[in-house]
Amino acid sequence: MNYNLLICLDLGNSCATYGIHRGGRLCATGYVPSVDIPDLMRIIRKSGTQDISIDYMICSVVPDLTRKLVASIKKLRNTDKVFVIGKNLRFRFPMRYSSKSLGADRLVNLYGARLLYKAPCLIVDFGTAITFDYLSRSGTFEGGLICPGVELSAKALSEKAALLPSLTKIEAARSLLGRGTKAAMCAGLLNGFGALADGLIDRFRKEYDRQIKVIATGGFSTRIAPYVHRIDVVDPLHTLKSLALIYKNEVGEA
Repeated sequence: MNYNLLICLDLGNSCATYGIHRGGRLCATGYVPSVDIPDLMRIIRKSGTQDISIDYMICSVVPDLTRKLVASIKKLRNTDKVFVIGKNLRFRFPMRYSSKSLGADRLVNLYGARLLYKAPCLIVDFGTAITFDYLSRSGTFEGGLICPGVELSAKALSEKAALLPSLTKIEAARSLLGRGTKAAMCAGLLNGFGALADGLIDRFRKEYDRQIKVIATGGFSTRIAPYVHRIDVVDPLHTLKSLALIYKNEVGEA
């Protein structure tokens, strides 16, 4: 398929990440709060002109916001093509997981990992939730784990513990020990989830394959990476790259 502009959108519970492709190359990325559709549309309007055709690839785990986003895109220009993973764009992927309950973001990440890395591999997505998805040597999605995310846990900690302060930002932990309450909370969250990730990665390697390659992605991946020692690749843009691969292989020639 020939196109002038491809915009990939990963719509999550907290943030909407976008990637703008020109001539098959990723030339701009960014993110906005998922609820801020108008701001996202302003970015889209700036990315092209009326004489440039735009194709959209959307991966979303928030159905209501997806409908609003698609409606806004069509209102902007009805001639542009919009492909939504799991809605008007479906494809086969070998798996032993219930496809009906699999989030579009996890499917997209697995698709990209299968092409970009040699299996076996484990995709760890640090977002609102943390997901661990295992791709075996045969390229089959065998299953995964879902854990609460770091920022979600920080919010729950502040809301449920009366004497703990609210964390507006999770600051980097300089050591294992915090010397004050907020520092102790940050150190506990970062080191705690780092240890959780390392422990689960070790279990995957022991249980399934010692050669598992671990790819970390998601909005919190670069911030948690210094506290996780078993990660091989950190790529916060993995989902956007995977969407572009799906477009190329499943929609047409990019």
